[in-house]
Amino acid sequence: MTEKGSRFFSFSFPVSDMHEITGKRKAVREEHPYATHHCFAWRVNPFHPEEFAQDDGEPGGTAGVPILGVIKSEELINVLIIVVRYFGGTKLGKAGLIQSYRESALRSVQHSGKKTLGLYSGFRIEYPYDQENRIREMMNRFNMKKQDELYLETVTITVRCPFEHTDDLQSMLEHHSYLGIEFERKEDRYLPVT
Repeated sequence: MTEKGSRFFSFSFPVSDMHEITGKRKAVREEHPYATHHCFAWRVNPFHPEEFAQDDGEPGGTAGVPILGVIKSEELINVLIIVVRYFGGTKLGKAGLIQSYRESALRSVQHSGKKTLGLYSGFRIEYPYDQENRIREMMNRFNMKKQDELYLETVTITVRCPFEHTDDLQSMLEHHSYLGIEFERKEDRYLPVT
């Protein structure tokens, strides 16, 4: 976006922690090393939302806060938006900066593929090879996502189960423990719904 000679480039990223946020910020800074400002805002953690906004040298509240406002008004979580500005020689004033950063962030969101997040429970399941079909049937029945698998003397998989099926899955796994199926309940996480 261009406003009175200043050029604004906006980037939206899915993120879930500070490590990802730092990595994405570094990559954009490397891609645009001569930009005047790298302003950003992020919001993560659907359980207890945490958020942050940074003006990067623009007058206080004129860049990061409008970007964060777009994130909140669009009801986004686990997202980082960075708006890079190349100063064009004409000052925009506070109102102009706020409008430019807000509009740039909004355009980025509108051109991004948004995904709905759903709450998933984690399970680590260990079972004998002869129970493979039974476990696959459970995975299909409860619409689980496989995260990891390890085939040794027994099979160990890590899966995510939609939260609304957690109790049913746990009950079924307990019921089949006599077949050598063991499990451990892991943490709950928000993941994109597919």
